[in-house]
Amino acid sequence: MAYTVSELVKNLNSAIRISKTLYRIEIEGEIVGYNGPNKNGHIYFDLKDKQDASVIKCMMYGSKCTREFFDIIREGAKVTLFGSLNYHERFGLSFVFERISDGGEGARKRALEALRRELEELGMFDEMYKKPLPRFPMTIGLITASSGAAIGDVVASAREYNPFVRIVVCTALQEGETAVSEVVSAIKRMDEYGPDVIILSRGGGSKDSLWTFNDRKVAQAVFDCRTPIISAIGHKRDESITDDIADDHQITPTAAAHKATEGVRDLLSALLSAPDELAVLMKNRISSEKKRLYAASDAIRFNSPISRLERDKKELEKFSTQLPAYMNAKLHAEKQMLERYRLKLPPLMGSSLSKAVKKRDVFISSLEGLSPVLRLKSGFSYVQDKDGKNIRSVSGVNAGDELTIRVSDGMISSVVKETRVLDPGVVDK
Repeated sequence: MAYTVSELVKNLNSAIRISKTLYRIEIEGEIVGYNGPNKNGHIYFDLKDKQDASVIKCMMYGSKCTREFFDIIREGAKVTLFGSLNYHERFGLSFVFERISDGGEGARKRALEALRRELEELGMFDEMYKKPLPRFPMTIGLITASSGAAIGDVVASAREYNPFVRIVVCTALQEGETAVSEVVSAIKRMDEYGPDVIILSRGGGSKDSLWTFNDRKVAQAVFDCRTPIISAIGHKRDESITDDIADDHQITPTAAAHKATEGVRDLLSALLSAPDELAVLMKNRISSEKKRLYAASDAIRFNSPISRLERDKKELEKFSTQLPAYMNAKLHAEKQMLERYRLKLPPLMGSSLSKAVKKRDVFISSLEGLSPVLRLKSGFSYVQDKDGKNIRSVSGVNAGDELTIRVSDGMISSVVKETRVLDPGVVDK
């Protein structure tokens, strides 16, 4: 069975979308045949490989293109495209891209990220290795290109804050084939010279011109330098590995010079403002001491014998005024209480007397039950020996003993003829 052209094209595009190596990929090359966007805003050009002159058609839809992309797309520019292959029925094979970056940015970015990961694993970005900047540097070492405004900017900015600072300059190429070796050599020579701080500076430029400061050798030289280094590479939008490894990072050479000398500026500013601040402090101190003096004077006057006597006199007068009223009120209250007691006393006394009579009668009944006289009147008697000791048992007497028998109306004298012991429970008849 034979394919139609449309079926073949459709199958080719399906195969491209399934393939991991042909769908949504990056390609690098040089732009040729670019004439600007067409009437629909779409962009067309060829991408050429320098090595073997291979060419592929490329296009971007107008809806995807931004001003940033227009700044990159130009004849002869080396770029990296991100997109997918597509086979069109009429125009054949082409690369439809969604993003574009200049200078082979994709591959270079991956290499930079790999280097950054390597240096991070070695600990070269760790804060523990950052050397503190001197507060009052006497000598600043400046490493920069011989051309450009960096030298003038650093000198002017440093002396704006510290007119007495000494600046030593070591020039080195910032871009090109020998830039890396020259920057590394300049760092080592400046470190041997021994300034208080080094400013590694370069003005703004393209990413290609700043790539020297993403080199492994330059990064190692900055890390090994014994002198504190302030990195000022490019402008605010730029960032390099050197910035991350340096002891301090500033966005411009001017900012780096100010950072190196801000301690002197702050000191001079403090010295200039010291008289005014001292005057304010003295004024505040005098005011505070006056307040303390006034407070002490008031305390002395308050605690003086005359003041205390006056206060006691006023207190006594107040009491003498209040005392009669207080006494009258107290007396009236006592009278009212006494009257209440007078009214309550007769009932209370009657109640208490009644309770006492009842208690007396109980005690009399109890005493009468215990009275020996009543017992004698009932026919009982008790026996005493001649010494007056009560006889309670036959064992307490002998035959011939004289005894006295007490009865209800008198006493009977007798002599013991004999004694007998009775069994318990036996009644003698």
